[in-house]
Amino acid sequence: MPAWATVLLTLGSTAIGATAALAASWMQLRSARRDREHAEASARRARGGAVLGPIFGVLDDLEPQAIAASGGRSEQTVANIGRRWWRARDELLVFGAVDPSSDVASAANSLADAVAATWTSVLVLNSHPSSADDLRTAVANHAEARGAADRLGQLLRA
Repeated sequence: MPAWATVLLTLGSTAIGATAALAASWMQLRSARRDREHAEASARRARGGAVLGPIFGVLDDLEPQAIAASGGRSEQTVANIGRRWWRARDELLVFGAVDPSSDVASAANSLADAVAATWTSVLVLNSHPSSADDLRTAVANHAEARGAADRLGQLLRA
């Protein structure tokens, strides 16, 4: 075999080996990036669930129809719901502030506003559980808050 053929064969083999090594490195980096993105998305959903779950619980306890049907909640029950709401509100606002998505931040702020409006209207309803006007206002605010919570949940699952 001539010397130039040996050199050409050696160079060709080296080029093939280098190309294979670069391709393998690229695929490994891509796989690692994808795994990291999946882990980050999973952690974000878990954190969102931990923030959103207590808010759903507060909204369930603030259900206006149930409050009107029972003749109102006791002061202690209302105080307990209030403590849970303010703790959940702070967690929600922090979550929205640190999330990289501006849509999630906006949805978190909208949810905080909607639950605050529900809280206010339910306090009024609780003091006058037979008032039809107060019940209508509380029902509308509660529906808005549930919708805002559902929207945030959908953004977190996307």
